[in-house]
Amino acid sequence: MKQKIVFLSIISLFILSCTLERQRDETPIAEAGMKKLYLSDIKEYLHNLSPEDSITILTDYVNRWAKNQSVLIYAENNLSEEDKNIDKEIDDYRTSLLIHKYEQTYIRSKMDTVVSETEIEQFYKNNPDNFQLTGILVKALYIKAAVNFKNIDRLRQLYRSNREKDIEELEKIAMSGVDVYSAFNGEWMRFAEIVTLLPGSEEIYENRAIRMRAIEDNDEHYVYFLKINDISMKGTLAPLEHVKSDIKGIIINRRKINLIRQMENTIFNEAMNRNEIKINR
Repeated sequence: MKQKIVFLSIISLFILSCTLERQRDETPIAEAGMKKLYLSDIKEYLHNLSPEDSITILTDYVNRWAKNQSVLIYAENNLSEEDKNIDKEIDDYRTSLLIHKYEQTYIRSKMDTVVSETEIEQFYKNNPDNFQLTGILVKALYIKAAVNFKNIDRLRQLYRSNREKDIEELEKIAMSGVDVYSAFNGEWMRFAEIVTLLPGSEEIYENRAIRMRAIEDNDEHYVYFLKINDISMKGTLAPLEHVKSDIKGIIINRRKINLIRQMENTIFNEAMNRNEIKINR
């Protein structure tokens, strides 16, 4: 409670002053050895917050800062001079960070992220080994209805049908009160994922899905219907529409890699021509 009152007083003074610069006479809110933490150091975390939220955030921040500093002091006192010499690691990290930041800026300004259907289809055609299925894919209709659902027999008659009239009737019945009615937005789905919605195991349903393209099962409370509208077998080439977004990502990533390489080579060659870099062989 005392800590909250102190922090509330500090925050109130901070809000009243609305200063963006550290005052010469500002009192630190925490100290660790020669280091001091001031409220102005963390002002960005406290803007647009209520005093109560500010107290919580300030308390957590100060405690975390104090713990980190105490561990840092202990480490400095107990590590050898050799272990504490991290100048190279810091320099390597700074180098990597600056290069990464420039690369991201360069990519944003130069990168073409438009991938045509022709590019996607050509990549798919040229790289069939990348898209072999490791499991069954299906387009399916799934229905879950209570065992006492009044139209359960009609569902059983209609769910296999491909006739437009039957499909319309099926949808109307489903809207009247089944628990789940889903065609998964017409997308390809992993069969192993869909059968988790059924009461039995994948092995039980696989043959029925392949041979009959329809599954009915039940447990104590529900009846489950699964109609397979289309199927792609394990070991075959995945449907293009299923891997289209993956192909687009691959193409864009390759463009990114090539763009960075070109940028690196251009900058390097220009630096060599200006004698900013010399390689002694």
